[in-house]
Amino acid sequence: VRMKKYIVRLVILAVILGGIFSLIRFTPVGDYLNPQMLQENKEALKGFVERNYLASVLVFIAAYIVVVALSIPGAMWLSIAGGFFFGVIFATIYINIGATIGATLVFLAARFFLGEMIQKKYGDKLTKFNREVETNGSNYLITLRLIPVFPFWMINLFAGVTRIKPRTFIWTTSLGIIPGSAVYAY
Repeated sequence: VRMKKYIVRLVILAVILGGIFSLIRFTPVGDYLNPQMLQENKEALKGFVERNYLASVLVFIAAYIVVVALSIPGAMWLSIAGGFFFGVIFATIYINIGATIGATLVFLAARFFLGEMIQKKYGDKLTKFNREVETNGSNYLITLRLIPVFPFWMINLFAGVTRIKPRTFIWTTSLGIIPGSAVYAY
């Protein structure tokens, strides 16, 4: 029964990812994520953003959430575009909101789809690790965010299979990505 539950979860995950991939690959949505298109139309886009500021901010944050949640390469380009369209300070805020929500979605998905299974299967081997994460998890996460030794998506995924509390993951992610977000927005 347990294995069937995990297989159903993995099938659901595969269908969701396949649908999103198809949307980006086989519809005009993917064209809007092309950096060359942004470069060629930057002045028209900047004017559009100024005339439709709130909608532009919401679309930017939503795009950032999708890029981070699906671990699609391109967050750096979005950050640079955000700095161009919104200025460094506001872009950093919008990047932070989108990246934190996207990272949290990956964290929660990893916990839902893999965390329980890994903890049950390797629980005896992870006892010391789980205790260490409970005691010092926030220090580890904030350090990993400030000093990007590992890819962003990998931290999101692996944190999800640990027993770190979601609120700890959220605040360490949000705080830890501010410097990098500001640099790219600049």
